[in-house]
Amino acid sequence: MGFLSILYGMIAKFRNFLYNKGILKIKKVENVEIICIGNITVGGTGKTPAVQYFAKKYTKEGKKVVIVSRGYKGERKVEPLIVSNGNEILATAKESGDEPFLHAMSLKIPVIVGKDRYEASFLAKQEFNADIVLLDDGFQHRKLYRDKNIILIDATNPFGSEMMLPKGRLREPLDGLKRADEFIITKSDLVEDKKIIGIKEKLEKYGKKIILAIHKPYCLYDLQRNQKSLYEIENKKVILFSGLANPENFEKTVKIYKPKEILRMDFNDHYDFKKEDIQEAEKKLENNNYDMIIITEKDLVKFPKIIKNENIYILRIEFEIMEESNDK
Repeated sequence: MGFLSILYGMIAKFRNFLYNKGILKIKKVENVEIICIGNITVGGTGKTPAVQYFAKKYTKEGKKVVIVSRGYKGERKVEPLIVSNGNEILATAKESGDEPFLHAMSLKIPVIVGKDRYEASFLAKQEFNADIVLLDDGFQHRKLYRDKNIILIDATNPFGSEMMLPKGRLREPLDGLKRADEFIITKSDLVEDKKIIGIKEKLEKYGKKIILAIHKPYCLYDLQRNQKSLYEIENKKVILFSGLANPENFEKTVKIYKPKEILRMDFNDHYDFKKEDIQEAEKKLENNNYDMIIITEKDLVKFPKIIKNENIYILRIEFEIMEESNDK
């Protein structure tokens, strides 16, 4: 595993060298601002709520915004694929992948997926006359020129144990952070202040703006979209049912609302839920006198539509900026 991590790091470093020297070419889409919301580690930094935050922010400023994503694990025959035109959803979650479909459900702006982010961004300009393309992930997709790289740093595991995949969680060596234009330390409320100070100290050497943000629980809602107060969790026995890269953070968030007991049912990140998986949770709910099953919005898009249990609730999370520093 250690040898594979070293090899992975060498390949990533050599690839970056080729782009930095202009040997591998970077392509620019004219007359559109490309803003990447990315990270340097795999999974769990909270990109989806952050992308939606910036999409709403720029839309309020009167910009035509289009979200472009790779569409991880999406199974589609068309590349690039328009998931939403801003008015209606034109693809399935299976075709688009989890996060793009969630963007399409949550926002009234176009969403496009494509393995080649240049082609997808070109389509965003051609089809929707985009002023801004928000690149959901893609920091390591060097082929596409971007005007700004906003890098999310997960406060609970900021630098992937400083080890490359597959032993650690780094996608590329930490030197890659030199390409960042600003950093956002996410989930900053889930760790102690001294850890935030340590993360800031590591980032300050890059001389870029550092922002603190939280992923704030907004509400619970059921499968029929009926809203429920977060304080309904207090003194309840809850089952946390999720397919996340970092389910520990899901648990930490729910614990804030003082449940009586938590049972976690963890699945792999981007897991395709089956009817039998939910039925197992429903049995635990009934046989062990649990009060509710809580899932995330990301997992909702993979839920079988036949499930109608009134005790299943979705936790809505919103991204909120708390503090900015080093405004260069």
